Amino acid sequence: MIIDICQDLAELDVVAAEDQLAVGNELPYLTVKTTRFGTIKVETDLVIEFSNGLIGFEQYRRFVVIRPDAQSAFRWLQALDEPSLAFPVLEPRLFRPTYAPTISDADARALSLQTDTPVIVFAVVTVPSGSPRDMTANLMGPLVVNCITRVARQVIIQDDGYHTRHRVMDEMLQVLTGSSDPPAVTTVKYGNRSSRTAA
Repeated sequence: MIIDICQDLAELDVVAAEDQLAVGNELPYLTVKTTRFGTIKVETDLVIEFSNGLIGFEQYRRFVVIRPDAQSAFRWLQALDEPSLAFPVLEPRLFRPTYAPTISDADARALSLQTDTPVIVFAVVTVPSGSPRDMTANLMGPLVVNCITRVARQVIIQDDGYHTRHRVMDEMLQVLTGSSDPPAVTTVKYGNRSSRTAA
């Protein structure tokens, strides 16, 4: 299932869709063949554009977020131009409620962030074969998405204490058992400002 990652803006998306339908226009779709999910149909306004690609995959710029299981916190960042390229991702706030990365002013400008710009943050997850308990997330290089423009960027955060292989399972279990609650909103800090994440 392809999802609108910026749920706070879902109402705006619905209004835009109704406006298009009212004037007789159907929503534009892309049909994409993928290795993991078969052929998918993607509304063009759900495409996320990484202007610099992802680190190590700079040539791939267009992605969509897929959530095959509505009960799971895991999502997939599927490349639209390479059928076999899909990354498992998580929102860091789901396992690290205090995660509030500081990004550079240059990254904030590239993402057109203002103090009221809703964003969503993902961490790419690595699950070792046969050992899911040793799953890690890259908190040093999160994916930040501007929910208004759908422009995204993998950033290298300016904070100490985070790394590329942050073990997440124990923290996820704490959140699931109620010993730690995820916040409704997480912030991305830059300069003397911050931008909220879409909850």
